[in-house]
Amino acid sequence: MGKLTIIKHVRVFDGQAVVGPKTVVIDGSDIGENELADDADPSAVVVIDGTGCTLLPGLIDCHVHIRDEAQLAECASFGVTTVCDMACMPIDKYHKLRAASVLGPTTWLSSSLPAYEENSRHGRLFKLGGFGPEYAVHDTDEAAKFVQNRVDEGVDYIKIVADHPGHEQAVLDKIQVEAKKHGKMTVAHTAHYAAFERGLRAGFDILTHVPMDRALDNNVVSQMTSQKTVAVPTLSMMEGMANSWVLWGLSWILPSFRRKTDFQNALDSVAAMRNAGVPIAAGTDTNNSGIFTVVAGKSLHHELELMVRAGLTPIEALRAATSSAAQHFNLRDRGRISPGLRADIVLVDGKPDKDITATQRISKIWSGGEEVPISSALGPNSNLGSCAVM
Repeated sequence: MGKLTIIKHVRVFDGQAVVGPKTVVIDGSDIGENELADDADPSAVVVIDGTGCTLLPGLIDCHVHIRDEAQLAECASFGVTTVCDMACMPIDKYHKLRAASVLGPTTWLSSSLPAYEENSRHGRLFKLGGFGPEYAVHDTDEAAKFVQNRVDEGVDYIKIVADHPGHEQAVLDKIQVEAKKHGKMTVAHTAHYAAFERGLRAGFDILTHVPMDRALDNNVVSQMTSQKTVAVPTLSMMEGMANSWVLWGLSWILPSFRRKTDFQNALDSVAAMRNAGVPIAAGTDTNNSGIFTVVAGKSLHHELELMVRAGLTPIEALRAATSSAAQHFNLRDRGRISPGLRADIVLVDGKPDKDITATQRISKIWSGGEEVPISSALGPNSNLGSCAVM
């Protein structure tokens, strides 16, 4: 038996509900059986008194854009031990982050290059970033080639920009068909109402963002429920867009940026999906665009607050960032606290199932059983809290 970490007298959110107080054991990189705590060698054990604290599975952010290896590690310092990148290019950056994830505290999933139409809003932004028309998808033949290229790169899922104006519906449909041929899940950018309709028509597995031009109605939400479509609302990004003076200025310069943006529509859309039973996973759209930057790691805690504001219970919000996120991104070794699973664990001071802001009062973080330094950005009152090493 190797060195054990034993956390005693702690409330545990196991991914579904809060249980305890009880004992949780970290055995190497995994969560161990509680029996390991019996008669353990004191010289090979770290014991933590979790009185007044709650143990959570490592948090999962289902929509990020990571800049570099340092930012990837920064996520873990906020308790975000798994992230799903929704556009990583060029290919050398993709390979660097993949390698950093293997050795670092944060697991990184990615789509590599997303499918986008050359003359769409995203296409114009990519042109400004130096990506020529050869990166875009223009027709159904290129759609099949695009999917094959991503599969060859070893991506975890296929990302599509489904906004309108953009691809013809036939191109979106073809991407979905080709992705399924290769056994790949699809995630579609759908930032306004018409995009949700297009994404549902294509049958994409996950729709990310929620519209601010119009709240989702019963027709769309019912279709999501019947198709078992998963939503990743990214309320942090939608709030940033609604409050962005830069975007407001661009809307006067570029007509393509003119679109009604009412953040209440985003909140109402999340409420409608939640009430209809649409599966919801937490994501932030973490990025460093400079237009409406969303901070890596820290933003997921704000996302949980916004989800509760939209009508989710704190327990439902916690599930969205743990067990539900793991389930819908096919991560079977995490998202819950159970023996045999990966020891991605966050210890917080308080009861986040009652007050969601308690997720920000982090005492300790483990990723794969290794303790991770806590970000100083959480504030001096977050460190240690009332949980002490014995």
